[in-house]
Amino acid sequence: MKMLALLHNFSISSFLLILVLCSLVQIIEAQSYSRLLPQQEKNALKEIAEQLGKKDWDFDLNPCNGNTNWTTPKIDKISMYVNNVTCNCATPDGFCHVQSIDVALNYLSGTIPPEWASIKLEFMSVMVNQLSGPIPKYLGNMTTLRYMSLENNMFNGTVPKELGNMVNLQSLTLSFNNLTGKLPKEVNKLTKLTELRLSGNNFTGILPSFESLKNLQKLEIQASGFEAPVPPSISVLTEMKELRISDLTGSASEFPPLENMTGLTRL
Repeated sequence: MKMLALLHNFSISSFLLILVLCSLVQIIEAQSYSRLLPQQEKNALKEIAEQLGKKDWDFDLNPCNGNTNWTTPKIDKISMYVNNVTCNCATPDGFCHVQSIDVALNYLSGTIPPEWASIKLEFMSVMVNQLSGPIPKYLGNMTTLRYMSLENNMFNGTVPKELGNMVNLQSLTLSFNNLTGKLPKEVNKLTKLTELRLSGNNFTGILPSFESLKNLQKLEIQASGFEAPVPPSISVLTEMKELRISDLTGSASEFPPLENMTGLTRL
Protein backbone atom coordinates (compact mmCIF):
# COMPACT_ATOMS: atom_id res chain seq x y z
CA MET A 1 0.00 0.00 0.00
CA LYS A 2 2.84 2.38 0.87
CA MET A 3 4.42 1.67 -2.51
CA LEU A 4 1.15 2.45 -4.30
CA ALA A 5 0.79 5.67 -2.34
CA LEU A 6 4.35 6.69 -3.24
CA LEU A 7 3.76 5.93 -6.91
CA HIS A 8 0.51 7.88 -6.79
CA ASN A 9 2.21 10.90 -5.21
CA PHE A 10 5.09 10.65 -7.69
CA SER A 11 2.66 10.59 -10.62
CA ILE A 12 0.85 13.67 -9.33
CA SER A 13 4.15 15.49 -8.76
CA SER A 14 5.37 14.60 -12.25
CA PHE A 15 2.13 15.76 -13.78
CA LEU A 16 2.27 19.06 -11.91
CA LEU A 17 5.90 19.58 -12.96
CA ILE A 18 5.02 18.98 -16.62
CA LEU A 19 2.06 21.36 -16.29
CA VAL A 20 4.28 24.09 -14.82
CA LEU A 21 6.90 23.63 -17.56
CA CYS A 22 4.26 23.82 -20.28
CA SER A 23 2.88 26.99 -18.73
CA LEU A 24 6.35 28.52 -18.64
CA VAL A 25 6.89 27.71 -22.32
CA GLN A 26 3.56 29.32 -23.21
CA ILE A 27 4.43 32.41 -21.19
CA ILE A 28 7.82 32.72 -22.89
CA GLU A 29 6.25 32.29 -26.33
CA ALA A 30 3.57 34.84 -25.50
CA GLN A 31 6.21 37.32 -24.38
CA SER A 32 8.15 36.76 -27.60
CA TYR A 33 5.08 37.30 -29.75
CA SER A 34 4.13 40.41 -27.77
CA ARG A 35 7.46 42.03 -28.51
CA LEU A 36 7.32 44.70 -31.16
CA LEU A 37 9.72 46.06 -33.73
CA PRO A 38 11.50 49.33 -33.01
CA GLN A 39 9.66 52.15 -34.77
CA GLN A 40 12.69 52.79 -36.97
CA GLU A 41 12.52 49.27 -38.43
CA LYS A 42 8.76 49.46 -38.87
CA ASN A 43 9.15 52.77 -40.72
CA ALA A 44 11.82 51.19 -42.92
CA LEU A 45 9.45 48.33 -43.84
CA LYS A 46 6.72 50.85 -44.68
CA GLU A 47 9.06 52.75 -47.00
CA ILE A 48 10.22 49.50 -48.64
CA ALA A 49 6.60 48.45 -49.21
CA GLU A 50 5.67 51.83 -50.67
CA GLN A 51 8.61 52.05 -53.06
CA LEU A 52 8.30 48.46 -54.28
CA GLY A 53 4.50 48.41 -54.44
CA LYS A 54 4.28 45.67 -51.79
CA LYS A 55 0.61 46.03 -50.86
CA ASP A 56 0.00 42.86 -48.85
CA TRP A 57 2.06 43.84 -45.79
CA ASP A 58 -0.48 44.77 -43.09
CA PHE A 59 1.10 47.26 -40.71
CA ASP A 60 -1.82 46.99 -38.30
CA LEU A 61 -0.38 43.57 -37.43
CA ASN A 62 2.90 42.75 -35.73
CA PRO A 63 5.32 41.67 -38.51
CA CYS A 64 7.01 39.30 -36.06
CA ASN A 65 3.90 37.28 -35.13
CA GLY A 66 4.03 34.95 -38.13
CA ASN A 67 0.78 36.31 -39.58
CA THR A 68 0.07 35.27 -43.17
CA ASN A 69 0.35 38.89 -44.30
CA TRP A 70 4.01 38.66 -43.35
CA THR A 71 4.80 34.97 -43.85
CA THR A 72 3.85 32.73 -46.75
CA PRO A 73 1.56 29.95 -45.43
CA LYS A 74 3.11 26.48 -45.51
CA ILE A 75 1.19 24.50 -48.11
CA ASP A 76 1.79 21.22 -49.91
CA LYS A 77 1.97 22.78 -53.35
CA ILE A 78 4.83 25.06 -54.33
CA SER A 79 3.78 28.67 -53.79
CA MET A 80 3.82 30.99 -56.80
CA TYR A 81 5.40 33.71 -54.68
CA VAL A 82 7.31 34.13 -51.45
CA ASN A 83 6.43 36.61 -48.72
CA ASN A 84 8.57 36.01 -45.66
CA VAL A 85 9.62 38.53 -43.04
CA THR A 86 11.20 36.82 -40.05
CA CYS A 87 12.41 38.32 -36.82
CA ASN A 88 14.76 37.59 -33.97
CA CYS A 89 12.94 38.24 -30.70
CA ALA A 90 15.59 36.71 -28.42
CA THR A 91 17.37 40.00 -27.93
CA PRO A 92 18.35 41.68 -24.66
CA ASP A 93 16.87 45.07 -25.59
CA GLY A 94 13.26 43.84 -25.31
CA PHE A 95 12.49 44.33 -29.01
CA CYS A 96 12.21 42.07 -32.00
CA HIS A 97 14.47 42.81 -34.96
CA VAL A 98 13.93 41.92 -38.61
CA GLN A 99 16.44 39.24 -39.54
CA SER A 100 15.28 38.08 -42.97
CA ILE A 101 13.29 39.48 -45.90
CA ASP A 102 12.37 37.19 -48.78
CA VAL A 103 10.06 38.59 -51.47
CA ALA A 104 10.98 36.27 -54.35
CA LEU A 105 8.57 35.83 -57.28
CA ASN A 106 6.50 38.90 -56.43
CA TYR A 107 7.19 40.70 -59.75
CA LEU A 108 7.87 43.92 -57.89
CA SER A 109 9.20 46.95 -59.78
CA GLY A 110 11.41 49.88 -58.85
CA THR A 111 14.72 49.43 -57.09
CA ILE A 112 15.99 48.52 -53.63
CA PRO A 113 15.29 51.55 -51.41
CA PRO A 114 17.95 52.96 -49.02
CA GLU A 115 15.85 51.99 -46.00
CA TRP A 116 16.68 48.35 -46.71
CA ALA A 117 20.27 49.04 -45.70
CA SER A 118 19.14 50.48 -42.35
CA ILE A 119 17.98 47.04 -41.14
CA LYS A 120 20.57 44.60 -39.83
CA LEU A 121 19.49 41.71 -42.02
CA GLU A 122 21.19 38.34 -42.34
CA PHE A 123 19.11 37.10 -45.30
CA MET A 124 17.77 39.03 -48.28
CA SER A 125 16.20 37.68 -51.47
CA VAL A 126 14.48 39.68 -54.21
CA MET A 127 14.93 37.02 -56.89
CA VAL A 128 12.50 36.86 -59.82
CA ASN A 129 11.11 40.37 -59.69
CA GLN A 130 11.30 43.35 -62.06
CA LEU A 131 13.68 45.55 -60.11
CA SER A 132 15.83 47.77 -62.30
CA GLY A 133 18.54 50.40 -62.32
CA PRO A 134 22.07 50.02 -60.97
CA ILE A 135 22.71 47.85 -57.92
CA PRO A 136 22.68 50.45 -55.12
CA LYS A 137 26.04 51.27 -53.54
CA TYR A 138 24.43 51.51 -50.10
CA LEU A 139 23.91 47.75 -50.05
CA GLY A 140 27.58 47.66 -49.06
CA ASN A 141 26.50 49.01 -45.65
CA MET A 142 24.65 45.76 -44.92
CA THR A 143 27.63 44.20 -43.20
CA THR A 144 25.51 41.70 -41.21
CA LEU A 145 24.15 40.09 -44.37
CA ARG A 146 25.05 36.43 -44.97
CA TYR A 147 22.85 35.67 -47.99
CA MET A 148 21.87 37.99 -50.85
CA SER A 149 20.10 37.03 -54.07
CA LEU A 150 19.33 39.65 -56.74
CA GLU A 151 18.83 36.93 -59.35
CA ASN A 152 16.51 37.31 -62.33
CA ASN A 153 15.73 41.01 -62.24
CA MET A 154 16.64 43.88 -64.58
CA PHE A 155 19.55 45.45 -62.72
CA ASN A 156 22.03 47.12 -65.04
CA GLY A 157 25.36 48.92 -64.92
CA THR A 158 28.45 47.78 -63.09
CA VAL A 159 28.66 45.90 -59.82
CA PRO A 160 29.53 48.52 -57.18
CA LYS A 161 32.85 48.07 -55.41
CA GLU A 162 31.04 48.80 -52.13
CA LEU A 163 29.72 45.24 -52.12
CA GLY A 164 33.21 44.29 -51.01
CA ASN A 165 32.32 45.71 -47.58
CA MET A 166 29.80 42.91 -46.97
CA VAL A 167 32.46 40.84 -45.27
CA ASN A 168 30.04 38.36 -43.63
CA LEU A 169 28.42 37.39 -46.92
CA GLN A 170 28.39 33.64 -47.56
CA SER A 171 26.16 33.48 -50.63
CA LEU A 172 25.92 36.04 -53.45
CA THR A 173 23.76 35.55 -56.54
CA LEU A 174 23.68 38.20 -59.28
CA SER A 175 22.68 35.91 -62.16
CA PHE A 176 20.31 36.83 -65.01
CA ASN A 177 20.40 40.60 -64.94
CA ASN A 178 21.87 43.13 -67.37
CA LEU A 179 25.10 43.80 -65.49
CA THR A 180 28.04 45.13 -67.48
CA GLY A 181 31.68 46.13 -67.08
CA LYS A 182 34.38 44.40 -65.11
CA LEU A 183 33.74 42.70 -61.80
CA PRO A 184 35.37 44.91 -59.13
CA LYS A 185 38.46 43.49 -57.44
CA GLU A 186 36.80 44.28 -54.09
CA VAL A 187 34.73 41.09 -54.52
CA ASN A 188 37.88 39.25 -53.44
CA LYS A 189 37.39 40.76 -49.96
CA LEU A 190 34.34 38.52 -49.47
CA THR A 191 36.46 35.73 -48.04
CA LYS A 192 33.53 34.00 -46.30
CA LEU A 193 31.74 33.32 -49.58
CA THR A 194 30.81 29.70 -50.14
CA GLU A 195 28.54 30.38 -53.13
CA LEU A 196 28.92 32.85 -56.03
CA ARG A 197 26.66 32.92 -59.09
CA LEU A 198 27.18 35.42 -61.93
CA SER A 199 25.60 33.72 -64.98
CA GLY A 200 23.47 35.41 -67.62
CA ASN A 201 24.98 38.91 -67.63
CA ASN A 202 27.03 41.09 -69.99
CA PHE A 203 30.28 41.50 -68.09
CA THR A 204 33.47 42.39 -69.94
CA GLY A 205 37.13 41.57 -69.48
CA ILE A 206 39.00 38.41 -68.63
CA LEU A 207 37.42 36.06 -66.13
CA PRO A 208 38.63 37.25 -62.71
CA SER A 209 40.80 35.23 -60.40
CA PHE A 210 38.98 34.25 -57.23
CA GLU A 211 42.02 32.81 -55.48
CA SER A 212 41.35 34.73 -52.23
CA LEU A 213 37.86 33.18 -51.95
CA LYS A 214 39.22 29.94 -50.57
CA ASN A 215 35.92 28.93 -48.93
CA LEU A 216 34.04 28.80 -52.24
CA GLN A 217 32.08 25.59 -52.71
CA LYS A 218 29.79 26.65 -55.57
CA LEU A 219 30.86 28.86 -58.48
CA GLU A 220 28.58 29.38 -61.47
CA ILE A 221 29.64 31.61 -64.39
CA GLN A 222 27.80 30.69 -67.59
CA ALA A 223 27.03 33.01 -70.53
CA SER A 224 28.23 35.92 -68.44
CA GLY A 225 30.21 37.86 -71.05
CA PHE A 226 33.62 37.19 -69.48
CA GLU A 227 36.56 36.37 -71.74
CA ALA A 228 38.67 33.24 -71.68
CA PRO A 229 40.92 31.84 -70.35
CA VAL A 230 39.91 30.42 -67.00
CA PRO A 231 42.71 31.61 -64.69
CA PRO A 232 45.06 28.84 -63.47
CA SER A 233 44.72 30.16 -59.91
CA ILE A 234 41.22 28.69 -59.77
CA SER A 235 42.87 25.38 -58.89
CA VAL A 236 43.62 26.67 -55.36
CA LEU A 237 39.90 26.61 -54.51
CA THR A 238 40.13 23.20 -52.90
CA GLU A 239 36.75 23.41 -51.12
CA MET A 240 34.92 23.50 -54.46
CA LYS A 241 31.99 21.08 -54.89
CA GLU A 242 30.10 22.58 -57.84
CA LEU A 243 31.97 24.40 -60.62
CA ARG A 244 30.08 25.60 -63.69
CA ILE A 245 32.02 27.79 -66.13
CA SER A 246 31.00 27.92 -69.81
CA ASP A 247 30.30 30.16 -72.81
CA LEU A 248 33.29 32.43 -72.30
CA THR A 249 34.06 34.81 -75.16
CA GLY A 250 37.36 34.91 -77.04
CA SER A 251 39.63 32.11 -78.15
CA ALA A 252 39.22 28.61 -76.82
CA SER A 253 41.68 27.59 -74.13
CA GLU A 254 42.39 24.60 -71.96
CA PHE A 255 40.78 24.32 -68.55
CA PRO A 256 43.33 24.48 -65.72
CA PRO A 257 44.00 21.27 -63.76
CA LEU A 258 41.45 20.55 -61.05
CA GLU A 259 43.00 17.56 -59.27
CA ASN A 260 43.23 19.55 -56.02
CA MET A 261 39.43 19.88 -55.94
CA THR A 262 38.96 16.46 -54.40
CA GLY A 263 35.40 17.16 -53.27
CA LEU A 264 34.14 18.25 -56.70
CA THR A 265 30.78 16.62 -57.48
CA ARG A 266 29.50 18.75 -60.37
CA LEU A 267 31.40 20.16 -63.33
